[in-house]
Formats: sequence, structure tokens, C-alpha cells
Amino acid sequence: MKTVSAEARLRARNQLTIPDAIAEAGGIEPGETFVVELAPDEPETIRLHRLRTSYAGALRGLWGDDAGKYLDEERGSWG
Repeated sequence: MKTVSAEARLRARNQLTIPDAIAEAGGIEPGETFVVELAPDEPETIRLHRLRTSYAGALRGLWGDDAGKYLDEERGSWG
């Protein structure tokens, strides 16, 4: 992939619009979530990492419904 570069301006409410060229090259879709990272040894570099949510819930049901029922019963006995 070729490096794509574009300017972006931070607005008053700390909002940053990702330029169209970057969004298109990266396949970025509206509603995606990102992690913003600033390392103390590189204050001039801000990294944006796409937060993968495609794995969310992938293991749901692995232990069946019994695990949830058990936890509810245990929590109910606490107080």
C-alpha cells in the first residue's frame, strides 16, 4: 500500500475529521471506533488504531446458559 498523506485541522471541541483520501485508502467507514495513542517519547506523533469489534460476542454461548444462571444465583446470595 502506498503512503497517503493529508492535512486535518483540530476543531474547538477536539474533533478531528479524517480526510476523504485517508478514509478511502484505509477503508474507514462511519461509526468505526479508534484508539488514539500518544507516546511520551514521540510527542509529535499521534497514532490512530482501528478498534476491531468483529470478535465481540464470538464466544457467547460457549459455556451454555448455565454459566449465566449460576452467576445470577451467586450474586443473589451476596446480599
